[in-house]
Parts: sequence; structure tokens; C-alpha cells
Amino acid sequence: MKKQITQIRDIKEIEKQLILAPSGVLCIHLDNEKLMQLACNFIYLDKNIYTFLDNTDENFEHVKYGSSGSFSVSSSSKLSEQNSEFTYRLSYITINGEIKDVDDNKLKDQVIQLYRLKYSPSIESAEYEISENLKPILLDTKEIKAQIEEGI
Repeated sequence: MKKQITQIRDIKEIEKQLILAPSGVLCIHLDNEKLMQLACNFIYLDKNIYTFLDNTDENFEHVKYGSSGSFSVSSSSKLSEQNSEFTYRLSYITINGEIKDVDDNKLKDQVIQLYRLKYSPSIESAEYEISENLKPILLDTKEIKAQIEEGI
């Protein structure tokens, strides 16, 4: 087995991948000393990750705002080029930061609009509704790491 790992340092390339990614995995520290991981849709805006938590979830009351969290996105592809020495490519991005409540109504509206445009573009803005039990949160980015792994 042969494998090569390359760090991606170009923020524009990283942001392009984040904007195109349909979903990721958010990991949050809870106040009961546990971790909560959930696959979720998200919006990347101003170098931060925005998503919605369901306030009917049993772990919702234990979300510890101000604690550290991380978000990961990955993609993979088979390489079919005959001149390539590798047969697969994995890309992964990990964002570390702090979990925060979105309490600014203007920002909430912007996130909802971007969410609609990304996941439900055929629905008109006036008809689009977010369930009352969904609460917007953000992962305030402190560090972004991105890598590409190619191998056989």
C-alpha cells in the first residue's frame, strides 16, 4: 500500500470545498462530561459553521455554550486516470472552535436564507419555514485543517 498526505493551506480552496459539501459531522462537548456527535447539514459563512440543533433532543439541554467543538467534512473519489500513480483520493477538513448561540436576529435570518438557498432552492423565501424546535448555533472557528490523502 502506498499513501501520500498533502496539507492544504490555500483558504480559498478550503472554503470552496466547504461551500460545496452537503453535510458534515459536528462534535460538541456537553455539560454532563459527554460528547455529542451528529451528522448535520450546515452553512459556511464568514469562516464559521452554522447549523441547527433540535431542542427536543435529550442532549439539547446539556449543550455547553462556550465549550470547544469540532466539525469535519470529508469526500472521496476513485482516480481512473491511467497516468496517475494513485487509485483513490480522500479530502478532509476539520474545523475546531467554540460553540456559540446565535442570538442576533439579523444573523439568524441570514443563516435561514442561506440554508434555504443551499438545501431548498425551489421553495420561495416567503414559503420557507424552519421548525420551531430547531435552534441555530455556530461553531466560531479557531483553527481549520485540511488534507488530501492519495493512495493505492
